[in-house]
Amino acid sequence: MVSGLVFGKWMKPQVYATLIPVVGGVGYACLKERSFSWLAFYTAMGSNVAFALRAVMSKQAMVGYIGENITSENLFGIVSVIAFCLSIPMALLGEGFSFVGLWNKALLADADTSPMLLARSLVVSGVFHYLNNEVMYLALGNVHPVTLAVGNTMKRVFIMVASVLVFQNPVSVQAGIGSAVGISGVLLYSLTKQYYEKLEA
Repeated sequence: MVSGLVFGKWMKPQVYATLIPVVGGVGYACLKERSFSWLAFYTAMGSNVAFALRAVMSKQAMVGYIGENITSENLFGIVSVIAFCLSIPMALLGEGFSFVGLWNKALLADADTSPMLLARSLVVSGVFHYLNNEVMYLALGNVHPVTLAVGNTMKRVFIMVASVLVFQNPVSVQAGIGSAVGISGVLLYSLTKQYYEKLEA
């Protein structure tokens, strides 16, 4: 929807309908706690809208000329720096200076955790998160924002499958059914999108 509003180019309703099993399947696979919170719901929806806006606006910047050397990688770097600067006052207002207390609490939780190990873990986690988003921007340079959103949704299913293969985590029937529905929805989305793109060509 965000993509259609920004670009003014809408896909066929049948293509959008194929997103229902993708979202529903992933949601069902990840559903554990059946209690409901409106705060959590609104926060999650806000996060989804922000993700969609970032992808769509970045895609629009990639299509037009906005300066020299603005590749998808450099664009992500610019967006990250701006987001970091905007997040600092929000973090200070929302959490204050509780970081020191949380740091000490993390160190006390495990006797084997040293300050150096914790700092290294934070840095490694940040680097991998940055690389994950860098790859997303590389993909965004070649695909439609809706396709990217579908891939991002399916990432949760692939993480579940990877945890089963690597860590031998048990899979519930619910997670298996949800994953199968979600993966089938992605296949259906791809085939439907390709079909209507060929008709328009």
